Order: sequence, then structure tokens, then C-alpha cells
Amino acid sequence: MPGSNALPLVYAAPAPEDARAGRRALFAAAMLAATSAWGCKDRGAPEYVADEFVEAYFRRVDQRAARQFTAFGATEMLDREIELTRDVRAQGYLPAEAAAKVNWKRTGRSMRGERVRFEYDIDIRREDSEDHRLADVELAKVQSGWKVVRVGVASR
Repeated sequence: MPGSNALPLVYAAPAPEDARAGRRALFAAAMLAATSAWGCKDRGAPEYVADEFVEAYFRRVDQRAARQFTAFGATEMLDREIELTRDVRAQGYLPAEAAAKVNWKRTGRSMRGERVRFEYDIDIRREDSEDHRLADVELAKVQSGWKVVRVGVASR
């Protein structure tokens, strides 16, 4: 009917270029939602701190980056490692060169008094070898945030 607000009885499908543009817009919206969800991690949660420590220490072999997530004994451990590797790193050897293909998975969580312990399976693959480790990462509330205070590593 002319002048009415009724929908037409015939639906015209969008042109192929319009459909592609719509799919691109939908894909962009989905990617934005996914990256927003990743960005919403609680950076103060003990899981976040432990995972970031494991990523820096085991995957990237970067003691300096891992150190920011530590306190007490774990900081002392990293300070000793940084001192032991100072000469090698001064010659231009970077953490990325030491890194192997490392995959890790958090496999457990438990409480020990006021502390939180996380267990990780660590798989390390180099060109000529493969190693499997178990890591026990313990966190404590230090001042107002969680910090890694102890790290134990054993062969699996």
C-alpha cells in the first residue's frame, strides 16, 4: 500500500559485495569482543600473576621480566640467576636465544595456609631434546597484591 509502513512482501537479498561487507563487519565485531574478553583478565588475581611468571620464566627465559611478579625467596632465586648469566648476556646473548619451544599448562590449585599454590606441566622442546617438568609456584599476598614467593621444579 502506498504510504503505509508495512514491510514489502518481497525480500531482495543483498548484493554479494554487501554480504561480504556484512561478514567482514561481523568478523570484526567478533574479534573485538574476543580481544576485549582477553583484556578483562583480573590482573590482581593469583592465577594471573602465576601464569605471567610462568610465561616469562619458562617460555621466554627472561628472569628480569619474571622478577616483577616475585617477592622474598623467589626474587632472591632470580637475582642469583641474573648474576650468574650477567657475563653471557653482556656479550649480547639474549633471553630469546635461550628460549626453546615451551608449552605450559596450569594443572592444579591448592591452598597452603594463606598462600596459593599452582602446579604446572612444562614441556620443553629443543632441536635435539625434549624435557618434561613439573613446576610448583607458590604465591602470597604481599602488601596489596599477589607475588610468587617460592618456585619448585622437578622432572616429570
